[in-house]
Amino acid sequence: MIYRFTYLSGGLRVAGYAALPPELSMNEKEFTRFLRREFNDEELSAEAVACLLPSALSTETRTDRYPVLVYCRGGIGRVGRVRLDWLAEFASFGRIVVAPCYRGGESGVGHDEFGGADLEDSRVAMRLARAFPQADPERIAVLGFSRGSINATDAAIEEQASQLVLWGGLSDLGRTYEERIDLRKMLKRVIKGSVYKIPEAYAERSPIHMAKRLSCPVLIMHGTEDAQVEYGHGKRMYEELQRLGKTTELMTLDGLGHHMPQPIRLEVLRDMFDWLDRA
Repeated sequence: MIYRFTYLSGGLRVAGYAALPPELSMNEKEFTRFLRREFNDEELSAEAVACLLPSALSTETRTDRYPVLVYCRGGIGRVGRVRLDWLAEFASFGRIVVAPCYRGGESGVGHDEFGGADLEDSRVAMRLARAFPQADPERIAVLGFSRGSINATDAAIEEQASQLVLWGGLSDLGRTYEERIDLRKMLKRVIKGSVYKIPEAYAERSPIHMAKRLSCPVLIMHGTEDAQVEYGHGKRMYEELQRLGKTTELMTLDGLGHHMPQPIRLEVLRDMFDWLDRA
């Protein structure tokens, strides 16, 4: 089952999604009670928005505890919203999945600062994921897609993730400002200036500058034909992690872009979850 829920982050009631493997049972009332108990807020709620069908994607033997994947979406606002079909795919590999929407998104409260105060939304999502009754607290991985690499890297550091996956993720926001002319107006608005005016704000939001604080294994997945986030972002992040002596692996997706055909995507996901199971 896939749920849309609200939770507290920085004093704001923000939105998120959760997907449970088909065999896991938790109804709306149980989920709502869980949220209200965790945050001590009777205004929080959970609503079922989609049903997951049994899948043969998962090969892991079921136990009473499930590994968790926290999925940090890309984009900002309505661009790059949480994909329910992606949640279903992730859960089909035998994971509990939690996905923050970021403030200013579907909840309509607060403002997404592209790696500013919104970082707290991903950190709290990690804590919530660890608190799930069926979750294995030692296996809380985080995935950052595209811009979500900022939130995911920060959450992996601050909440001690078991693994970090950066998929098509930007590593240097200053470079993104240079490369993506179409994003400059938005970046200047949400970050309160250009990279030339406040370079430190862009550096603070760049995973490559956070790398030295990472302690978990990192998988970088990046398409060589990615037009949204140039392949060099993934390659440079990998090289920096290697330089720092971190445990890392680069999965180069030859000939692929930011998004890919479904059959290829499922093969990539299998490789990703294989890495998560052994890292």
